Amino acid sequence: PTEACVATSTTATAASSRRRRRRGGVVCATAGDDGAAAAAAAAATESTPPIDESQFGAAPWSGGEGEEDPLSNEVLLQIVQSAIPDVEVNRLVWQALGYVMSIELDMETLEGCEVWSPQTVFPKWAAAYPEPPDVIGVTRKYFPERDAPVKAACSALTRSVPEEHKQGLKSTLKQLGWKGFRMDGLTPNMTRRAQAANWLLYYRRELRGVSLEELKRRREERRAREEAEQKTDRPTGTTKQGVV
Repeated sequence: PTEACVATSTTATAASSRRRRRRGGVVCATAGDDGAAAAAAAAATESTPPIDESQFGAAPWSGGEGEEDPLSNEVLLQIVQSAIPDVEVNRLVWQALGYVMSIELDMETLEGCEVWSPQTVFPKWAAAYPEPPDVIGVTRKYFPERDAPVKAACSALTRSVPEEHKQGLKSTLKQLGWKGFRMDGLTPNMTRRAQAANWLLYYRRELRGVSLEELKRRREERRAREEAEQKTDRPTGTTKQGVV
């Protein structure tokens, strides 16, 4: 078991352009007519039918009466809107990956301390990260020597998302009025929040509640298809980069 230390971070990285671009799987809209964009978004929201969650590999949320899905669309929206602290976003990702939290007493301070253990973490991820990594950058300090591990962990999480789920967050949150981020003012924190939210959406739809044995069986089926379609060398989205 390892004690997790967490904090938060933000540095502006701006780029100006009139075109729409993607950065690390995050859809970004650049400056334009805000009024027209808002009207278009409202019209698109009204005309977009809800996504049928039963089509995915994991069963839709079926918690107890009155118990809300901890990874609902509303929660994902709060993540990209920075309405949830960086520390909590990390915790949501850690819990989804399978890290288990317990509270232990620090004998020096006599205070409770979070301790995270990897006993139920997805196998490939556990091999690379026996300790839960910061995937957001809670210190919000982007010096290479400090930020490199965060960048690597977030990139690994992003690469594990299959191709068909790369744009899942955009299409899902569009129904709640989210259009993605603008390039002007885009920060590493905003980008990583969107990447974490997109991975959580993929987890919710394809991994949550599915047995490890079944996930391994599906992985082998997918690997066979990748080999048949000569997609095994792709740098992202294949079974080679998956967490299972």
